[in-house]
Amino acid sequence: MIRTRKLLVSSAILASSLLAMNIAASHAESGDQKCDKYKKHVSFDGRHGFSEGRFLEHKLRPLNLSTEQQAQVKQIFEKQKPVFAEKRQAIHDAYKALAAASSSERYDEKNVQQLASQQANIQADLIVLRTSTLHEVYKVLTPEQQKKWAEYESKVKARHAEKA
Repeated sequence: MIRTRKLLVSSAILASSLLAMNIAASHAESGDQKCDKYKKHVSFDGRHGFSEGRFLEHKLRPLNLSTEQQAQVKQIFEKQKPVFAEKRQAIHDAYKALAAASSSERYDEKNVQQLASQQANIQADLIVLRTSTLHEVYKVLTPEQQKKWAEYESKVKARHAEKA
């Protein structure tokens, strides 16, 4: 019973790792390709990365930022850009390490567990970085713009609830 459970957990970790590697590989293969005319990214079915600048167009345009606010927001993103790039590279390296671990002659479950934990920590770091960046942008907004931001967020949550 315990052996079966361990085998199931190992299989689930391996399957999720292979899925993650597949996504990373398809993204890496697309290289410098741009979005098509429908604004869909070549490898991510319409979802854009947080730091690609689409955020500014999509979420902040309705807020009618002043020139000064736009400059401040751009500065915030420019400051975070190298950190995001570093974390994305770390995630990519983690996918590669998991791929190597899954296709090696000797499977080392402890090593895979350690690699999976490292990957989870990197993803947690990215979530914290993204949230703190959003908070910095939020502080640049006027109270009226903050209210519009909140309305937008509630609409997005409602759409996600409908899909679930």
